[in-house]
Amino acid sequence: MNEGTHGTSVDRVHGALRENILSGTYAPGSRLILSRLAQEHDVSFIPVREALQRLEAERMVAIEPNRGATVTGISIEDMRDIYETRLVLEDHAIRAAVAGNSPTEMRRSESALRSMRSHFRDGDDPAAYAAHQDFHFSLYEVSGSTWTVHLLRQLWASAERYVRLAAGVRPDPALFVAEHEEILAAVKEGDADAAAARLADNLRTTETLLAATYRSDPDEAPPTAAAEPRG
Repeated sequence: MNEGTHGTSVDRVHGALRENILSGTYAPGSRLILSRLAQEHDVSFIPVREALQRLEAERMVAIEPNRGATVTGISIEDMRDIYETRLVLEDHAIRAAVAGNSPTEMRRSESALRSMRSHFRDGDDPAAYAAHQDFHFSLYEVSGSTWTVHLLRQLWASAERYVRLAAGVRPDPALFVAEHEEILAAVKEGDADAAAARLADNLRTTETLLAATYRSDPDEAPPTAAAEPRG
């Protein structure tokens, strides 16, 4: 197997496993059996191991000696920790975006915002939230900090797990888009304090919705097809 094919196999297996964790198909606590996954994805053990190592770096699985990989648990405390850390880093990133924005960067942000609005209107939530992520990172990448953007992408990946598992959490689309219009307007006006405040409001609203959902029924879990039966 050449290097390019190997890399493609790892990407494919990683993407499939990650989606199964995000959707709840592999529930928290499920063991991910190397041999079973290799057979399922028609690859050798090596791409599966590397895919699991990526997921471990994203804190979606825990790998223990002589036990293998297990899907990590979820909790309100973990979710709050993710969002509180995001608040710190995203505050820094949005202020840097205000300082370094240009018409070129703003066009990308405006395009993402239009896509978000259009997809919500059409009822295509997955596409709307993809545009939502593109909107935020179109601003954060202006910060020029590779590490800030890298860490934020990891945090967003971890936060997505909570949003996806709490299927009932869905902000009002019109208000959601309006919040982001306010963020962009503040960036364009060069008002770092206002941009950071509007961003913090947006994150706090989502954090509160998620906490309320999990607290109302902390034992609730979506239907799952675990990687290994648990007893």
